[in-house]
Amino acid sequence: MDQLTRDAEALLDELKPRSPSAAPGQNLLPPQTRFDVQGETLSTPAWRAGDGAPTLFVHGWDDTHRIWRRFAMDFIQNGRPALLIDLPAHGASSAETCSWQFAGQSVLDVCTDQQPIDAIITHSFGSLAAAAAISEGAQADYLVMIAPPIEHWSERQRRKGVPDDVIARAAELLLERKAEDTAPPDLAALLARFEGQILLIGSQADESCPAPQIEALGASLGNAETLIVDDLSHRDLALDPAILSQISAFLGY
Repeated sequence: MDQLTRDAEALLDELKPRSPSAAPGQNLLPPQTRFDVQGETLSTPAWRAGDGAPTLFVHGWDDTHRIWRRFAMDFIQNGRPALLIDLPAHGASSAETCSWQFAGQSVLDVCTDQQPIDAIITHSFGSLAAAAAISEGAQADYLVMIAPPIEHWSERQRRKGVPDDVIARAAELLLERKAEDTAPPDLAALLARFEGQILLIGSQADESCPAPQIEALGASLGNAETLIVDDLSHRDLALDPAILSQISAFLGY
């Protein structure tokens, strides 16, 4: 193996999710709320609390459903049904790999099994999964995307200082192994037929998901509102009480 390929392999290793495991004692909700949604190609661990059409919470890369410990628990404490999942190869999932396409199938399976869904709230990579699911028929009245990643993977690596030849070789290897591109999906295209209302949330302080790209996505969607704050980090956007208040107002709570 030449040095270029070794460097590319090291870069690809960073693409593997490293979310903490979700042993029974580590899950956000009690064991009796846990069930598995069996789709054609994978099984998705899920937790549900409350009756009626739920809000589905979809976490991001290298994370688990526990990121929603503030938002989902607020919903539950206020009598609003909540549905949480672990995406493929994350948390309690038994899958070994994950891509936005694979994660999208997981979200679609859950939406189909648990319909009707009132709202879908996503963070980061989970936004790609939800958009992919919606493009394949998942339905909800509202979609909230917190820090959706729009920037191409290669551009993100360049900003981190990775040489172009290493990026190109890594993309070649990934395509050979998974028949998938490293490019994120076109969110505007995936959401073009979504009939519900959309709220996009970003931060000027979030370098991983630049605010101008989120604003441009919002401008391209006729049914979208955009909220950009100044000082919250990528992860804090999914934990901040003021963001939760804005989401609750958007949902009419």
